[in-house]
Amino acid sequence: MAKQTTDPGFGIKVGAPTGRIINKDGSLNVIRNGERFHFSDVYHFVLMTSWTKFLLLTVAFYVVVNACFGTIYLLIGTSQIQNATSGTWWNELSDAMFFSSQTLTTVGYGNLAPGSALVSTVAAFEALTGLFIFGIFTGLSFGRFSRIKPRITFSKSAVVTKYSDTENALMCRIVNERVGMVMDAEASILLVMQEDSAHNSKRGYFTLPLELNHITSLALNWTLVHPITADSPLFGISTEDFVNRNSEILIIIKAFDDTVGESFYTRNSYRPHEVQWGVKFAPMFFTTAHGDVELHIDKIHDVLDSPLL
Repeated sequence: MAKQTTDPGFGIKVGAPTGRIINKDGSLNVIRNGERFHFSDVYHFVLMTSWTKFLLLTVAFYVVVNACFGTIYLLIGTSQIQNATSGTWWNELSDAMFFSSQTLTTVGYGNLAPGSALVSTVAAFEALTGLFIFGIFTGLSFGRFSRIKPRITFSKSAVVTKYSDTENALMCRIVNERVGMVMDAEASILLVMQEDSAHNSKRGYFTLPLELNHITSLALNWTLVHPITADSPLFGISTEDFVNRNSEILIIIKAFDDTVGESFYTRNSYRPHEVQWGVKFAPMFFTTAHGDVELHIDKIHDVLDSPLL
């Protein structure tokens, strides 16, 4: 039996036509303004940002730190750096920067070396700074690599199709695109629908019961099925009602990745234009002549005509 739930955190009063609640990449479609910066946010940002931005940030931080210490050596005077080339300002700047780089990375080729107690003191402090910096960025790199990024693929469309001799059903399906085993998968479907077609009407949330909401192993594809019985909020709803009431179907999957030994969540949603009526999913796996099961992941989006009741 479908059950109307309280606001799960997406808001009831919308006041105007809204876009989707969950983006296709699984993120929440919320524009955040007025945020206050906290130093702890840096760690979260570095873990969540793209690899391109992370690498650019690493290079920029390295250049800035190296430039700061290089400037200190330049102000002290490159004459206090052994084997530094005296002459033009550019030569002195180059020696100061290269000496700083060798000290920061603890490479120390042996050509440039401290020539005074002051330079030795600054170089010792810079070497310690380098250990901290590269230790931090090594840890951040490991954290980024070790984060679970599941490759659970959702069908591009949900479908409403004939389910039995007396019922239609709402269906969508998922598949694990990785070879690694995904275990103990749980699924839930939440229907979001305004009370009527008025722009300022409240949103209602309904938990849709599934034919099967838990499987032990996601070895093949998994089709999530909600039978549209007489007590379903989708019962008697036409495609026009589904559009006019600004409906959205939210899918939440929780599972355990056996490869890394951690649980993960993944999300998806379907807007009215992403729900096909009167079609069913085409088969994705077949049994070969040798008795092996053959899964065709590229067929996850394929559908066939299937008239509704």
